[in-house]
Amino acid sequence: MTRPGLGVVGRRLVQFVLDEMLVFVPMLLLAIAVVWLFHPHGLALLTFLKVVLYTMLVLDFLGLVFINVWWPYRHGGQTPAMRWLRLRIETLEGAHPSLGAFVVRDLLMVVDGFAWGLAGIVVMLVTRRRQRFGDVVARTVVVRVPRLADQAAFPSPDGDFGTVSGAELALDRADVGLDRRQRNHQ
Repeated sequence: MTRPGLGVVGRRLVQFVLDEMLVFVPMLLLAIAVVWLFHPHGLALLTFLKVVLYTMLVLDFLGLVFINVWWPYRHGGQTPAMRWLRLRIETLEGAHPSLGAFVVRDLLMVVDGFAWGLAGIVVMLVTRRRQRFGDVVARTVVVRVPRLADQAAFPSPDGDFGTVSGAELALDRADVGLDRRQRNHQ
């Protein structure tokens, strides 16, 4: 495996901010709407604001777990921002990480986020594979996805109509298991 350049560190920082914003901004807008529409009159306003704040923090935490753990586990090792920036999480062997590896990476964000993320940046800059501490422990690495990987896996469109020619997708009854005679001979 070749050593990733410093550019991957910059992409990872932008990716982190974008993923955080994908979760935080909707939560903030929701909290503002709830306070604006349902605020109580009188002295209970402070209690109401505390409830909204704590609810927002819990929902933000759950949203970040969803974006950083479940989403990449189910979507080829990429968060939404990683897909936009052509980054992917892989094991050191180049395989798709387990759900446990994503959980470990997310839990150790506490260490990597120390001093407003400076600890994670320093660790990425000094490690050979540009890994943060969570990546080192989970035995994962963030790699750039080549531009060719963004191309569709389907045949190219035919003509101006955007359709696919019939011969490229034609399936015979035996291919889909509908022909009993073919199934019995196998």
